[in-house]
Amino acid sequence: MANVTISAGRVWVDDQPIALLSGEVHYWRLDPANWRPVLQRVRELGLQVVATYVCWDFHELAPGSYDFTGRTDPRRNLVGFLQLLAEENFWIILRPGPYIYSEWSNNGVPDHAARYHRLHPAYLALAEHYMAAVTEVARPYLATQGGRIILWQADNEIDPWPQFYAEPLGLGQQSGLFQEYLQERYGDIAALNAAWNTAYRSFDEARAVTTDVCGDDPVLQARYHDYRSFLPWYTSRAARWAVETYRRLGVDVPMLLNAYSGTGVQRWADFEAIAGLAGPDIYPSREFALRHQEHRHLLEAVRYTRTYSRLPYIPEFEAGIWHDWLADVGTLPPNHYRLMALSALLAGAAGWNWYMLVNRDNWTQSPINEWGRTRPDLFAAFRQITDLYRAIDPPALLKQVHTAVTFDPLQRGTERPGRLLLHSLYEADIDYEFWDVSRSATDAPLALYAGGPWLDEAGQRRLVEYIERGGHLICLGAYPHYDEHLRPLNLLAIPAPDGLLTGGAATLRLSLFDGQIIESPWLGHYATVPGQPVVAERLPLVSLSSEELALQFNLQAGTRYTIGFTQARGQGRLTVLHLQPTPETLLALHRWAGVPLICRSRTPGVNTAFFRRGEEAVLIAVNPGDEAKAAEIELEPGLLAEGRWLIQNLTGGQSTPVAFPAASTLTVQLPRKDGVILLMRRATE
Repeated sequence: MANVTISAGRVWVDDQPIALLSGEVHYWRLDPANWRPVLQRVRELGLQVVATYVCWDFHELAPGSYDFTGRTDPRRNLVGFLQLLAEENFWIILRPGPYIYSEWSNNGVPDHAARYHRLHPAYLALAEHYMAAVTEVARPYLATQGGRIILWQADNEIDPWPQFYAEPLGLGQQSGLFQEYLQERYGDIAALNAAWNTAYRSFDEARAVTTDVCGDDPVLQARYHDYRSFLPWYTSRAARWAVETYRRLGVDVPMLLNAYSGTGVQRWADFEAIAGLAGPDIYPSREFALRHQEHRHLLEAVRYTRTYSRLPYIPEFEAGIWHDWLADVGTLPPNHYRLMALSALLAGAAGWNWYMLVNRDNWTQSPINEWGRTRPDLFAAFRQITDLYRAIDPPALLKQVHTAVTFDPLQRGTERPGRLLLHSLYEADIDYEFWDVSRSATDAPLALYAGGPWLDEAGQRRLVEYIERGGHLICLGAYPHYDEHLRPLNLLAIPAPDGLLTGGAATLRLSLFDGQIIESPWLGHYATVPGQPVVAERLPLVSLSSEELALQFNLQAGTRYTIGFTQARGQGRLTVLHLQPTPETLLALHRWAGVPLICRSRTPGVNTAFFRRGEEAVLIAVNPGDEAKAAEIELEPGLLAEGRWLIQNLTGGQSTPVAFPAASTLTVQLPRKDGVILLMRRATE
C-alpha cells in the first residue's frame, strides 16, 4: 500500500517525487485505436503525468445505468484507458466530476441532474450514485492500491450559477440557501438588521442584492457584500460534500479542486484546505493582447496561489482553444505558449496541466491532433517548455522578494480596489508576494496596502499585528477605515486628510524624500499628523504644451504640503501617504524605506523574478511588449557572491561569464512577446 502525499511543491508516492507538469487527454473523445499513438506523442513531449475528465453524461446509458468498459461504445472504455496509461507508465490525474464542463452539453451532467443546483437534495442523490459507480471502477487504479492515479479531482469550477438557480438558492423572491447562510453568519435577526439597516422579523424575509450598481448606496452595498460572501460559502460547502463523499467511497489519494482565475466565486485557499490541492484555471488571449492588463492578471493569480498552496499549480493552463472562444482568444503561436509558461514560472508556479494537449471534437490548436500526429511548430515549443521546466526544477526554486502586497478575497471579488497600485508595481517591475490578510501573516519587511476604504475587522487586526511585530506597512492613496458593512472601523487610527488637492488639467509635480521627484494627479494634506510628517514640495511643470497660462500653472510652485506621516508603532512602522500610486512613487518609497529590490529591469515593459536553488540562481525575464528589447536588469548589490559566474541562457543556449560585484547589471536580449531563463552558476577555476 503506497502513501500519496503533497509537499515541497511535488506529489510523492512514498518517497518518489513527481513534478506536477501534466497534459489533458480525453479518451472518450478519441478513437481508441489512436489512444496509444497519442500517448506516445505525449511521452515525446517529456511528460510523465496525464489528466483526463470522466464524463457522467456520456457514460450513463440511462438513469443509474453506466458503461465504463466500452460494451456499448469503445470510447466508453475508461478501464481500458487507465490500463493503457499504466502500461505506458504515466501517472494519472482523474477528473470524474460530477461536473466537468469540458465544452459538453449540460457541462457533463445528464439532463435529469442538471435541472437542480449542486446542493439540492435531488442533485446530491443522483450525483452520489454516479460517484459511487465511477469510484468502484477506478479505485483499483489508485496509486495507493498499486495503480497510477495520484490525484482525484472532486468537482470542477464549482459555481452556484445564480443566473440559472436564483429562486431555489434564495436569491430572488423565495427563501433558500442564501437565508440559511445569513442565519449562519449573523446568528440572530437583530445582528442582520443592524448590518443591513432593516427591521426583519425572520431571516426568511431577507432578500439578496446581487448587483454592484448600488455603489453609491452604502446600505445596499453592504448587502451586496453579503451576497458576494455567500458565493464562496456555497462553493466551499459543495466542495466539502464532494470531497467527503469520494473519501467515504474509498478514494484515498489527494483530492484536487480547480477554480476560476478570479476569486469572486471560489475561495481557493478554502478549496485547498478541503481537498488537498487547489488552483486557478488560466486561458489568456493571443499573446495577452486582447484583454485589458491580462498579463498582469496571470502573474497575480499565481502569486495569490502561492499564499496558501504547498504546490502552486494551475489545473487548466491553456493549450489550444474551444471553438466558441476562438474569436475572443485568437490563434495561438508558439511564442504565446513560451510567454505564458515563463510568466507562470516567473510568478512562482510549481506546475500546471495543459488543457488540451490533444485536439478533439470542438477543441483546436493543440500540439497533438486526434490521430496522434503533431503540429510541428507548437509541438517543438511545448517540448522546449518541458525541457526548460526540467532544467530549473521549479519546485526546488526559492523566490527572492522583500515586498508583500495585501490581498483580501472579498475585496477582490467585489470592487477590486488597489488596481492602480498593482498596475504600478507591474510597470515598475517590482516583484512581490501577496499577503492574504483574511487568513495569514507575513514576515516581509515591507508591506503595501492594496485594498480600499473598507476591510473587515479580522483583516484590520492583522495589519495592526504586522506593524507591532516589526513590519513596515505603507498605505499609499488608500487606507481601511470601514468594515465590510461600511460601518466606521479604523483600527490603524489613521486620520483623514484635512483636504484634497488636484492639479486640474495638469498633474502635480512634487519633490519628496530628500529631492526625489514624482508626479500625482492629486494629493491629500494635513495640518497636523500623529507622527513624523512627510512633506512634498510642489515643483514647476516642465511639460507645458503651449505658452497660454504658463505663468498661472506655476504660481503654486514652492508650496509645501504635509502629504502624510510615518510613525513607529510597537516594533514596526506605519507610513501613510495621500498620493496616487505610480511606478515612480513606488520606486521612491522602496529607496526611502531602505528596502532593496532583488532584481529589476531598467528597461520599461519587462518583468523579472529571481530565485535561489542551492548554490545556483535562476533569473526569469519576460517581454510582453510588441517589440524586441535589450533589457538592462539591475541586481541587488551583494545578491551574488563575489567572483566569476557562468550565466547560461537556457532558452537561447548561450553561456556568458560575468564577474560580480563588478557587474551590477545584466543585458538580456528579449524577443517580442517572449522570455528567457538565465541559470547562474559559480564558475570553476
